[in-house]
Amino acid sequence: MGMRFKTRGARFKSRSAIAAAACLLAPVVAAAACPSEANLDRGFAIDGGSAKSEVRHLGDHFVQATTRYPDGVVQTDLYHDGLFAISRVSARGATMMYQAGLEDWRLEMKPGAKASVTYIPLVDSKPLAQTTVELEVKGSETLQLGACSYTVFVISETRQSGQGTRQYDQLYAPLLKFVVARRYPDGETKAYRGVEVLN
Repeated sequence: MGMRFKTRGARFKSRSAIAAAACLLAPVVAAAACPSEANLDRGFAIDGGSAKSEVRHLGDHFVQATTRYPDGVVQTDLYHDGLFAISRVSARGATMMYQAGLEDWRLEMKPGAKASVTYIPLVDSKPLAQTTVELEVKGSETLQLGACSYTVFVISETRQSGQGTRQYDQLYAPLLKFVVARRYPDGETKAYRGVEVLN
C-alpha cells in the first residue's frame, strides 16, 4: 500500500512539473510566432482579413509579397524597401514602374526626412500618365498587429498623376520592411489583423 501511495505521488508531481513547465513555455512559444530580427530570414505571413500574404526579403532593397485571394487568384508584388510596389503580377494582369531610377533611392527613417520618385506606370505593357510619389516621415508610434507589437514610422504619401492627387499616411514597420497600415485624412486607419513567422 505504501509503495502505491508513493507511486501516485510521484506521478502527481511529475504531471504537476510538466504542467508548470508548459505554463512557463507558453509565453515563449507565443512570442516566437512574432517576426523578429532573429527569425526574419524565414519570412512572415500577414493577415489582411479577406486575403493573406507571404512576405520575404530579397537582398538589401527588395521585398516580395505573394497574396492568395478567396477567388483563387495569386498575386505577386515586388516592393522597393517595402515602401512601394515596383511590379505586380497576377492572372488579372501586370503593372510595373518604368524609368523610376531607384538605384540610389532611399528614405531615411527619421522625422522630417523626405524623398520622391517619378516614373511611368505600365499596365499590361501600356504606358499611363507620368506619376510622382512624394514621401515624408512625420514621426513614429507603436502599432499592435494581433499578438505582435512593432514600432512604425508614419510616412505621408502624396501621389500625383494624370488622374489627380491622392494623399494618406503609410504606417511602415522598418523591422518588417513593410507597410502594415494606412491612415486616411478623415482619421480612419486600416491595418493588417495579424502577423506570424513562416514555418
